[in-house]
Amino acid sequence: MLLTDQINLMLKKLPYELSPDAKKTSLINICRSQIKYHIENCEPYKNWYESNNFKLPNNISNLNEVPFIPSSVFKHLNLVSSDQKSKKISSSGTTSQLKSNIFLDSKTSLNQTSALSKILSSHLGKTRRPFFVIDFEPSSENANNNEMSARFAGMSGYLIAAKKRTYMLREIDGRVVICKEALSELESTSKNGPIVVIGYTYMLWQYMKKYDDSNQQIKFHKDSKIIHFGGWKKLSSEKIKKEELNYNISQHFKTNIENILDIYGFTEQLGTVYVATGDNGCLVTDYSHVIVRDTSSFEEVEDGKLGFLQFISCLPESYPGFSILNDDIGYISHREIDNNGREIIHFKVSDRLKEAEARGCGDTLPEEYYI
Repeated sequence: MLLTDQINLMLKKLPYELSPDAKKTSLINICRSQIKYHIENCEPYKNWYESNNFKLPNNISNLNEVPFIPSSVFKHLNLVSSDQKSKKISSSGTTSQLKSNIFLDSKTSLNQTSALSKILSSHLGKTRRPFFVIDFEPSSENANNNEMSARFAGMSGYLIAAKKRTYMLREIDGRVVICKEALSELESTSKNGPIVVIGYTYMLWQYMKKYDDSNQQIKFHKDSKIIHFGGWKKLSSEKIKKEELNYNISQHFKTNIENILDIYGFTEQLGTVYVATGDNGCLVTDYSHVIVRDTSSFEEVEDGKLGFLQFISCLPESYPGFSILNDDIGYISHREIDNNGREIIHFKVSDRLKEAEARGCGDTLPEEYYI
């Protein structure tokens, strides 16, 4: 079966439905096909794979045997495996940083959109909801700002689930303020049904501080959700931990902590996101797998032990990004077989490699941008 057909077959399934054996079999078969495909279609990948004497694809019998590419490679090499017209996606960062360049053709873009849509709908429901975005509305004026355009690009994928979009921030006389009309719309809409409030993690934190200083109260529908993403570096510098952020969000919106969704993802594997509900770790989907490796030996470590995070995703086809080791340090925080026979895996990110540069729009916006 062609790699494209294998990926399409996987994406016909829901993101959290397979048994451990079924998932392992599907992902191993896809990884074997991925390796063969990229050896045939990407010369640098072929040279790297063969020079390291990795196992032949057909001899790989376990996911921890799948070779990984360090995420930093994409900052130095243009790795392309498609002869179709591709668009270049660059990771966010400051002007002094090297950025990862990922090349997406129409097939891989469709894979990413399909996976992201299914993951979001599994947490939000299939009915589209009004989205209230803690940010400015994109315009031709701010589109010329590289930091803001990168941020809008990072946000756009999540907005596919929106019935309507309302942007909560405005700039008046050089100051960033909360739009009173948008706030009024948020409150009135939430009285009639569930909504989604979404924004970069640090933006949401600053928004709540600004709003709470006004001593106003907000009533939130019990089934509404708050989604945030984009990095914890700035909150960590303020010594704000996830549990504190979640408590403040739940108090601010008068909602259950389980309605708070913290989403982890990265440019090198777009579409493959990991949703953390409340104080839980990030949930691994059937489209992906996470392995924790010792920072010295790179051997897989047992659950609960810290190490580099290796991410395996079935989605990439136009570039060899299906198995990546990134700079985040984390651990498997929970693993169980539920009543339906599915393996539930949560991981938590605890730190980044000290020498690694900060990345992510939420971590790199200039200080004067925030509320």
